[in-house]
Amino acid sequence: MSAQRVVRRVQVTGGSTFIVSIPKEWASNIGIDRGSMVTLTLEHDGSIRVIPSGRKPQIANVAEIFVGRDTTHGAVLRDVMSKYLVGYKTIHLKFQHDDPALRSKLKEIAVKKLIGAEVLHEDSHEMTIQVLVNVEDLPISNIILKMKDTGKSMLLDAIEACRQSSRSTISMEELVTRDDIMDKLYLYGLRQLNTALKGYVALEEIGLSRSEEILSYGMVLKNMERIGDHAATIALNLKEIPAGFKGLQNILSYGEMTTSFFEDSVRIFLERNKRQANDLLDIKVEEIKEFEKKLSSVYNVEDAKLLTIIRTIIGSYRRVADYSTDILEATIDLHDLS
Repeated sequence: MSAQRVVRRVQVTGGSTFIVSIPKEWASNIGIDRGSMVTLTLEHDGSIRVIPSGRKPQIANVAEIFVGRDTTHGAVLRDVMSKYLVGYKTIHLKFQHDDPALRSKLKEIAVKKLIGAEVLHEDSHEMTIQVLVNVEDLPISNIILKMKDTGKSMLLDAIEACRQSSRSTISMEELVTRDDIMDKLYLYGLRQLNTALKGYVALEEIGLSRSEEILSYGMVLKNMERIGDHAATIALNLKEIPAGFKGLQNILSYGEMTTSFFEDSVRIFLERNKRQANDLLDIKVEEIKEFEKKLSSVYNVEDAKLLTIIRTIIGSYRRVADYSTDILEATIDLHDLS
């Protein structure tokens, strides 16, 4: 770009008129003249971003996917997910040959994994998936809260079902299906962050104030999605432990401790409370480690299958604690951006 500058009088949205010195080549290329409307955005570092009026980046409305005879189902599904995450409103697939099994998988993904996605047209040669929600409809903090509530319910309801045994009305299989909710919220959250990063929506529209926050929120979303996976694993394995197993109550108490730690970590992240994050990292993490050491006696079983189940459950609870620790560390990073 030429270093030559030109002083132009421009009309700033809001009514005030300023003299702004801008690069001549840039002004000419995008058609800015004296009296042109522009938007001035104050950045967190004190700099000002000049945005020509009406030139906000716009994402293409329709994504086209061609499915050839040799295209694998996995490749098509990943392509659809990618288009959804980028922010496309319409995903149109064209099939070189009829593949009922693939169309069935696509409809299943639309229902189970993609918030707001509906199959609006389908025949043997084409399918149209329409996304009927906007990213700004659900702020990123609300997504995280909903993921926290879902993950917490999966963990605690599994414990409650185990304690009530035959009296419980909670099905472990039903708890596992809640992981689909975690996945849907996770992908919707990533869709929000991607569109904001590319400038298709303003950061304020999804509840953020600066682009540097996107990485921290993305990490938290991923950690919570993984916690949902481990909650499902715990539920499936808890139902295999005999009700009279001597060490069961200690395992469940360990689960309650890690669940409480997870809940606190999310709350502290949303509050951006660095002091509380450090307190939990210094104290609670050590308490959880000490409690796990006391569980060593539960491994004293002769049944190899039962031993594997116990190790899987305790290992998953440990991972819940590890991912919660990552959330607290993201809180410190986010606070330091302020």
